[in-house]
Amino acid sequence: MRTKKDKEKIIQDLKNKFQTSSGFALISILNLSTEKIEKLRNLAKEKNNLFQVVKKTLIYKANPNFVFSDEELRQPFGFLWVFDENGLGFKTLNELKNEGIELELLGGYFLSSKFDKKSIWEIVNLPTKEELIAKFIGVFKSPLLKLDLSLSFPIKKLILTLSAIKKNN
Repeated sequence: MRTKKDKEKIIQDLKNKFQTSSGFALISILNLSTEKIEKLRNLAKEKNNLFQVVKKTLIYKANPNFVFSDEELRQPFGFLWVFDENGLGFKTLNELKNEGIELELLGGYFLSSKFDKKSIWEIVNLPTKEELIAKFIGVFKSPLLKLDLSLSFPIKKLILTLSAIKKNN
């Protein structure tokens, strides 16, 4: 059993995370083995995020305005804390899903908005900033390449014709 001092440290740590994180996903740990939870923790750590299991009473003490009610959180859960503004930490969930680890999401919170489990999966599947930039560049590059080919083709054709004439003479 934790002492009151330990619980105060946890509450202070939670207050800090609620202020510094850009969001979190609530993941049911009911059907997750210790091995799967450890894999989730390691993947989250690689992406500079954190997976943490905390008692509900401590959460409500750390954040009295917690966006999820007791009715929504009837099963044991853990937080996947996301600390980047782009939400790349949520990609950890997608990586686990690709490895065959099924996660049950209970909901989430990102950039001051509450999301249900379906919306969190939509956020997870959004392309990254780098992917969007690459697509954007591709959209602009394609017509320019076609224009380049269209403008240079008559000159190339003329050069080929003149060289063929020169060979025949």
